[in-house]
Amino acid sequence: MAVKKWSPRNTSSTSRTAAANIIIAVLKPLGFWQWTRDPRQPYIEKVERAYRIVLHITATSSLILLMLTGVLLSQDLEEISSILHILLTEFALVVKALHIWRKGGAAWRFMDEVANDPIYALRQQSEWTNWQRAQRSFAIVTYTYCVASAAVIVFASIGVMMTPADVYVLPFNIYVPFEWHHPRRYWYVWTYNTVAGLMTCISNTTLDMIYCYFMFHLSLLYKLIGWRLSALRRRANEPPVIKQMSEIFQMHMNVRRLTTECETLVSIPVFGQIILSAFILCFCGYRLQQMDNLENLGVLFSTVQFATVMAVQIFLPCYFGNKVTEYSNALTDDIFNSDWTTFDGPTRKFMILYMELLKRPANLKSANYFKIGLPIFVKTINNAYSIFALVLNMNN
Repeated sequence: MAVKKWSPRNTSSTSRTAAANIIIAVLKPLGFWQWTRDPRQPYIEKVERAYRIVLHITATSSLILLMLTGVLLSQDLEEISSILHILLTEFALVVKALHIWRKGGAAWRFMDEVANDPIYALRQQSEWTNWQRAQRSFAIVTYTYCVASAAVIVFASIGVMMTPADVYVLPFNIYVPFEWHHPRRYWYVWTYNTVAGLMTCISNTTLDMIYCYFMFHLSLLYKLIGWRLSALRRRANEPPVIKQMSEIFQMHMNVRRLTTECETLVSIPVFGQIILSAFILCFCGYRLQQMDNLENLGVLFSTVQFATVMAVQIFLPCYFGNKVTEYSNALTDDIFNSDWTTFDGPTRKFMILYMELLKRPANLKSANYFKIGLPIFVKTINNAYSIFALVLNMNN
């Protein structure tokens, strides 16, 4: 039985962005991704905008307004902290949502180019195998993070049911404009609290992962360049090495342009998340410190879950941003892994000129203030602890 030879034509363009397809499929009904780019259907865009406004005024905006009112009317620091760590997360969601709406066209073009441009087509079976393995790994991270985040809402909603029958506690404290400490009215507020919280949670996590995917795919393109540099050999049945180098160089220039576009897409959301996360973790720690561990194990567990998910939420963009720098910095080593000693003089001169370009590895900056990488994650955790210690001293 003959074995079918692998060919780039056997793969679809959407397979190159397989890990992002499910994220985009969720973002569309949430109103964060364009439904269509067909200029012959302008009415679709109007319907999409109206749908987006109604959806997020009903759930996201109302929840944020009720939380903000609760903070302004409260005079107890413990009660404020129980609202503020969620409210600051909602503020981070607002920053991400406004940015994706403003840069929606650029985000769509970015994904369209990396999925369909033939310059990024995979040419070898080994490239395709490694690429799909990386896509699957990112998909597993996405599913795990989203499920863990949704579990925070689920356990918080279930945890408040563990209180005595005459004690009414909401999953997330908000201002309620009527007396809700009543068996029937309580369930109205509990249902709104749970549904709105779950929707904002899904919105937050999927926006996190699409921004992370931009950086992940960019790092994978640098890795693809590295694979092709390492595979350079003089073979009779292949084009001359200098022609292969020219194609790699052209691809590298396109990826450097994509790096600038990716920085525009992720800069503001990551900056907002990093700045707010230090305060979010601070108030999570303060709430845990003030909480009686035996009073309500469900609420305690959900708070620990929330703090853990928030730490992961900071770590993910720092990790994938760091991968862009790491893989672009490794291209010099990939050149040395090629069979460069057998190349002719003009080819080696071209490689030397190319290596001069590689002396400045690519990196992504957040609001032109700091580089997105693992060092900023460590600094954010340290800042959160410093603010936490300050709040405890002020409370004492």
